[in-house]
Amino acid sequence: MAFSAKAPHTESLQALACAVRQSSNGDVDAADIAQAMVALTTNTLESSVKSAINIDTNKMRTDFANWMDDRSAKGQKSLVEWQNSAAWTANKLATSPYLKQGKKYIFYYSGKLDSYRGKYKEIATKIARTAQDPMVKSIYQNVSIGTGDKWNPADIMALDSGSASNIENNLKDFDATKISKASREIHYNNLKLKAEADSKGKKALEMTEGMDELYEYNKYIDNLFKSGDLVGISLKKTETSSVAMKLFDHKDFEGLKESLNLDLEIESVDYKPNAMKCIINFTLAGETGHFMDVRGFESSKILANVQLQLQKGTAANHGKATLPAFSLITQLSKGMPAINATKQMRSNLFQGRRIPRSPDHKFTDYKVFDKYAFQKQGSFSQASIVNDAPFWAEYCNDLSTDRMSTVKFLEEFNKKLGTGTNKNYKDAAKYLKNKVQSYEVGYVLDKGKGTISDEIKKNIMKSVYSLAASKGFRIFGSKKITDYMSSSTYVKVGG
Repeated sequence: MAFSAKAPHTESLQALACAVRQSSNGDVDAADIAQAMVALTTNTLESSVKSAINIDTNKMRTDFANWMDDRSAKGQKSLVEWQNSAAWTANKLATSPYLKQGKKYIFYYSGKLDSYRGKYKEIATKIARTAQDPMVKSIYQNVSIGTGDKWNPADIMALDSGSASNIENNLKDFDATKISKASREIHYNNLKLKAEADSKGKKALEMTEGMDELYEYNKYIDNLFKSGDLVGISLKKTETSSVAMKLFDHKDFEGLKESLNLDLEIESVDYKPNAMKCIINFTLAGETGHFMDVRGFESSKILANVQLQLQKGTAANHGKATLPAFSLITQLSKGMPAINATKQMRSNLFQGRRIPRSPDHKFTDYKVFDKYAFQKQGSFSQASIVNDAPFWAEYCNDLSTDRMSTVKFLEEFNKKLGTGTNKNYKDAAKYLKNKVQSYEVGYVLDKGKGTISDEIKKNIMKSVYSLAASKGFRIFGSKKITDYMSSSTYVKVGG
């Protein structure tokens, strides 16, 4: 039976590989990892390995067995690729400066250390609830939902085995308010002074008031990382033994200082007439090949908002941003005229017919298309989808400046819908949703058109890149950069 490895499987496999490497006398390979997978499924792991992992052992015992039992050529190829990646990554980490020599580690699957990101979510939720600044409140309402991976994307954590239990308890019990308010204010003001001094005539750096508790927690996480007691590790599949590794050091204002030198340029927007997505191509420090893939990532059974995924070439994705986050960034970056222009286009095409608004963002609500998919009657429903499709075709043609022809659009729509009595309303509605929402994002960022300047478009893109790449929530302006949420320290391996 075909087995599809998900993040909990590959991340648990990496934790296992790191434990195997720690107990060995040198580098490990795919065969060693395969042997450890068998040992896990048969409950015969060496005690030194077993005591060095904290994963969902019972679930992985069953799932690893199913993974290895997939004898298809595709399944075996994928399994060996992941075993190689796990071995190479474990070897790289073992000789890195981040796992300290002389320490023995327990390698945690992230789901087994909920308090790590859970404490961030607790602090972020409190800020969202108590912030006086409406902008800060809106941003933290956005960044406090989800897994917290925009604060720290670590997939596994290495904890010093001698202090792991204490660290777990300290994470749960961490309370920045127990640090004297005077001490927190001194630390915070020192950060601001350092940031302002470091700008050296560049854009001003502004650190949002009221973030002192989060800065204290970031300092705590950074101290644990630097001492080697708790090392957060973000994983990307690697296809070579020459494994890439990069430290993301967000101690104090380091991450904010890095944003001063963020050299990003939008190259082009590809509206992909033959696909249900839009691509924004951009350069980083003059390097081409970077792009943002705007499309739907939900399962085939449901409809949901598109997301924005960062990629470089064919490498694994480098992080995602949600449509609500993109909408909020666009608003804060003075991009509302572009959003209002899309709203006017829709209004003209639908001749004043009320299109339901999303409570989460300023673009077309995916629930409009959900009604096309599953609701038999109504203003937006299965009964109206065929008549409405030409309007959406014209809308996408306008957004793309004729790069998506209405004829081609309707041809693809009709293929998805099908003929006869058994029409596929869900797939047809998903086609409309993905084209419309991805093109709206593309329209905002497309250079040389629309109602906002290319500088604003670039600033929006910088903010989206920073958020998706787990660097923080920052708004780039013409004269200043405002830090609303700083990420914490971690090391990224692979990719």
